[in-house]
Amino acid sequence: RDITLLKELQQMKDDFVHAVSHDLKGPISAIAGVAYLLQHDRAEDAQYQDRVRRLRDTAQAMGELVSDLLDLGRIEAGLDPATERDDVVPLITAAVATLTPEAEAKQITLETALPKDAWLSMSASRLRQALLNLIGNAIKYTPPGGHVRVALTVSDAGDTATIAVSDTGHGIPAADLPHVFDKFYRVKSRATAGTPGTGLGLAIVKSIVDLHRGRVRVESAEDAGSTFFVDLPLDR
Repeated sequence: RDITLLKELQQMKDDFVHAVSHDLKGPISAIAGVAYLLQHDRAEDAQYQDRVRRLRDTAQAMGELVSDLLDLGRIEAGLDPATERDDVVPLITAAVATLTPEAEAKQITLETALPKDAWLSMSASRLRQALLNLIGNAIKYTPPGGHVRVALTVSDAGDTATIAVSDTGHGIPAADLPHVFDKFYRVKSRATAGTPGTGLGLAIVKSIVDLHRGRVRVESAEDAGSTFFVDLPLDR
């Protein structure tokens, strides 16, 4: 009885969050649009421009949060495209290419180690989203001049593909490791304090990997970087 009640309360909370997120999307977009227009006024007024910048940044952060909440709701509700058999290697290559300018802006080396092909039953759009989240996080939390590597290996049995995204960032404290895939969880570290984010990126990754009957895990230590592993069943 208690378990049933908890499930009902969780569902009510999820429904409420989804409804509020949907209703907020329009007003937040309007605020962002106004901020964009305002930034072209009074260019010589530094205080005015600083306030407009803060308004724009806040609207952008709220927009990202709403977008992530709606995405997570759709994934958890099973409202996703059907999976199809496809080669994951071009998908990884494209995700890396998308984020290469971001890495170059921080002088981060972004490299890959990929086989010729690896065929999965997958939702390409969702798996791409998970890859962008993982690689984007690695770049975000790696200091300038660091290194990010994306590798794909196939198990000896030939039944599992493992995508590994590793970085030379600040690493994750041991106390935080069990919670990194929880919704809204942010690692409490001085090194990452002030880094923008919704706390939903890794929760979305986990939901997408679950959708593909896979597993996501992390190995990390403070000041030693992190590696996120995504294990996915191969379609042979």
